[in-house]
Amino acid sequence: MKKTLLTIIAALLLGGVVNAQGWGETDSHAKSSNTPIVASVTIDGEAVTPTADYRLGAFVGEELRGLAAPHDNNFWIQVFYNQGTNETISFKLYDGTNEYTTCSVTKATQEEGWGTPTNPVVLDFATTQTMTQTTALITGWNWWSTPIEMSGVDGLTMLENVLGNTGIRIQSKTASTDYYDFDEYSFWDGQLNSITNEQMYKIRTSVGSEISLTGIPAIPSNHTINISYGWNWIGFPSASSISLEDALAGFSPENEDQIKSSSQFAQFYDFEGFTFWDGGLTTLTPGQGYMYKSNSTTPKQLTFQAGAKGEVLAENVSLSGKTFLAEDGLYANNMTITAIIELDGEVLRSDDYELAAFVGKECRGSVKLKYVRPLDQYIAFLLIHGDQEESLRFVLTDSNECSWSSDNIIYANDATIGTPTKPVVLHFGPMGVDENGFAMINVYPNPSNGIFNIDGEDIQKIEIVNALGQIVYSKEINDNHLQIDLSRHSIGAYLLRVVTSKGIITHKIVKK
Repeated sequence: MKKTLLTIIAALLLGGVVNAQGWGETDSHAKSSNTPIVASVTIDGEAVTPTADYRLGAFVGEELRGLAAPHDNNFWIQVFYNQGTNETISFKLYDGTNEYTTCSVTKATQEEGWGTPTNPVVLDFATTQTMTQTTALITGWNWWSTPIEMSGVDGLTMLENVLGNTGIRIQSKTASTDYYDFDEYSFWDGQLNSITNEQMYKIRTSVGSEISLTGIPAIPSNHTINISYGWNWIGFPSASSISLEDALAGFSPENEDQIKSSSQFAQFYDFEGFTFWDGGLTTLTPGQGYMYKSNSTTPKQLTFQAGAKGEVLAENVSLSGKTFLAEDGLYANNMTITAIIELDGEVLRSDDYELAAFVGKECRGSVKLKYVRPLDQYIAFLLIHGDQEESLRFVLTDSNECSWSSDNIIYANDATIGTPTKPVVLHFGPMGVDENGFAMINVYPNPSNGIFNIDGEDIQKIEIVNALGQIVYSKEINDNHLQIDLSRHSIGAYLLRVVTSKGIITHKIVKK
């Protein structure tokens, strides 16, 4: 009798409910049974007097299974499910303005239902919502920050705990802490004593892994970052990706200011009436750390603008089609070069070419040339990895032939060579035979459904590394052509490492 009565009343009520929250629709015909629920609602322990603005949704996972409007002082809901299943029901509340997703009560599907008009189930919603930040850390060095609110929280202990024995070092601009494991004791120790949302941290790991922190999402406007002259290690306290232009919309940069991640950078132009950012870094991403170089001798304050919820943005830079690729995570630091290319005596005007920097036969960075319309120039925004003073050499390729530059530049941590309006000129002779004996390989098709062909000269070993820095494929060979099969591996990007008699070449390959 109880279920029949509730089913009839709830069905009548549902006829007038409007789903204005973007929760989707309830497909009652696809389920064989239902759980009737009578519930009262509180927010932070305070009873809610329902009005016509309120909507209560019942969910299994992210699928809407029931929707109700107020009835007297309660909510009456039918939650649809297939008989014989044991599913968990969670709840969301919409008050006409705000959506509350953190509810202290979950229920299982059952025909007997839950609650009565005189003894309803109490659903207590919290105004403070929580989120989980999950970051994939590669083996080696990672630039990291957090959108989880760190005020009043021992964020350093949280981070140390989730890193566990995979962590080696956590480093801020001014302090660090290291992981020790000896004589049956394991612990972190150092002068770093806290984590803040305003700062970026360099984390070194012994193995790739995913780390997750759960807490209250930070509000970017509550975390003003002090910017001084020179390089600043800055966090990104946002739960949404934001375009660089939008994220810095409320900030006034100086000409030739620079912002960089561990793999890309952008510079600010103030040139003949044009003011804008350009380079390989186009989007700021939650979980990533950045460095900002200010040319202002007067201290400034940076407050990131909030991004649109669920906004989908393009990747910072496409790595597909590149001949050379630096291996991520090997170095904690980098430097940047903004250059134009002179090929056989003429300034190069094409984005079909790729510029790469080498120390010996190790690629330290590579980039395709990019056309900058206000300057009418094809510019290479090249970020180069390293940790100590070393001599750099440069190679230019059109994916078929190479030319080595006669220019020699010394690597230095955080150096910036060239600007958009005054780029350095790198000189190259005619494209042709590789007099330096550098290895070239061809990988096709790429992207692929799993089968990749590799052509090269005197290939000795192949390794495939996943996004966490873990080797998922390794084979020693002695051939100029081979085929590898990743059909049993997950969809995504991988690093292909090819060892030849002339050196090691790395490529990004994508399984689709």
